[in-house]
Amino acid sequence: MGDLKLQNVTIAYGPRMIIQGLSLAVHDGEMVSLLGPSGAGKTTILKAISGLLKPDGGDILIDGRSVTDLAPENRDAVMVFQKPLLFPFMNVAQNIGFGLRMLRFTKSETRRRVARILALTRLEGLEFRKVHELSGGQQQRAALARALVLEPSILLLDEPLSNLDANLRQRMRDLIQSIQTETRMTMVFVTHDQSEALMISHRVALLLDGRLRQVGTPRQLFYEPIDPDVARFFGGRNFFQGRVENGLLRSDLGVFPVGRQDGNGHLRMATIRPEDIEIAPLGKSANGGLTGRIVKTNFEGSAIRHVVTTTAGELMVLTTQDRFAPGQEVALTVSPDKIRLFPKS
Repeated sequence: MGDLKLQNVTIAYGPRMIIQGLSLAVHDGEMVSLLGPSGAGKTTILKAISGLLKPDGGDILIDGRSVTDLAPENRDAVMVFQKPLLFPFMNVAQNIGFGLRMLRFTKSETRRRVARILALTRLEGLEFRKVHELSGGQQQRAALARALVLEPSILLLDEPLSNLDANLRQRMRDLIQSIQTETRMTMVFVTHDQSEALMISHRVALLLDGRLRQVGTPRQLFYEPIDPDVARFFGGRNFFQGRVENGLLRSDLGVFPVGRQDGNGHLRMATIRPEDIEIAPLGKSANGGLTGRIVKTNFEGSAIRHVVTTTAGELMVLTTQDRFAPGQEVALTVSPDKIRLFPKS
């Protein structure tokens, strides 16, 4: 089992409130990412779960049992830090088996578990190497193995990939995913990288200013943000206002069917993602739409980002087409089903 619940957890550093009334459930066998900018309180939450920090209020439960007042070694939750923190005077196998020896496992059981984890983390053949003989990725795998060998109910990962280069990060993501799939261990993964959270998680919990703003599947947070702040965090642009009247959103971008909505006759905030706006040379758009002029273009590898001025204001457009340039007149088409209308504030 590995069921985790945080109930109305509050944490303050002196007069400064860090975490405010946070409640979150992580189900057995689930990978949940705690996502947010630096300083949002992500690592603070992991420290509270692991027992390195006591909350000022609320409760933390693991498998239905309150652990808020328990010492870290009695919680069955293990934390992997941003830096590997391996013992330099031990080899890989000794580092991995250290926790088992402290728990007085037999030598045969320790060898069996270490051998299994070496294979799981792809460290076979490296068991007798010292820490200074390992690459950064190998060190991080050894730190992960040292936690996994204890078979905890909850594994807490505090930005374990942030010090690795891009290619190695991708390989480590794949490794962590495969381990989680094979072991079905409950994991809480802290990151400030939205693409990392979307790729690796069953669900994502977005933390902004010490509060959980939205929890859901990666697709829900990306395509169905609950408010403009969440949308902006996931790359949302092109925010505009409109008035809902009889199932239609009337705005400077146009009139769009939005189905049955509350707040009839009131102003509502809406957004459309840059990649959901179709761009075409002026006069060649099949569906008509807004016209504008490209004022800025940025090449981003797999896509090109344009800033377009229109009568409705400045819009950002993301396209794979490499045929537009600053100064060019273009036509923009907005699909109604791509518009996200936020709840009335």
